[in-house]
Amino acid sequence: MTRTPRLNTFEIWGIIMQARAVAYNVRRKELTEQDLTPEQAGILNILHKGKTKIITPAKIAKEYLREPHTISVILKRMEDKGLIALTKNLARRNMIRVTLTEKGENARTDAFRLDRTSKLFENLSDDEIKTLYSLLTKVMNNSVKALAESASDTNRDLSIFHEYDTKLKSEDLP
Repeated sequence: MTRTPRLNTFEIWGIIMQARAVAYNVRRKELTEQDLTPEQAGILNILHKGKTKIITPAKIAKEYLREPHTISVILKRMEDKGLIALTKNLARRNMIRVTLTEKGENARTDAFRLDRTSKLFENLSDDEIKTLYSLLTKVMNNSVKALAESASDTNRDLSIFHEYDTKLKSEDLP
């Protein structure tokens, strides 16, 4: 019996990176028409799903695994567009609360219609989509685990990232 040789992990890594880059650019182009970036659309979605919770820039930074100053720049641009409101907490003046405005909620709804993005999966069966989701989730979980074990970034709290992913699995997509 002849067995197909297993692909080299770097070949798999390469195709993941190529697929991510092309898919990201499809999404970026789609959102550009709405004057949004993929990061802004993601933040709008976090705020929509967390309407009953206090969302701070620090929480958003942890979910995105980005530096707080990077998130602060994105949030300021979103505030300038009227998509979000940044409000200082009266009890803790150093804490800023991020809330979704009506304009932001409308932009989120439009951003998640996914016309072009859904075409990326149109030739996949339902079973293939489930398998792809399962496999990518495993790769992501292994990546989070490897990052958490990395000595170079031992202070990063990755639990919120994993919790957010688990929540997304249990909720209907927008």
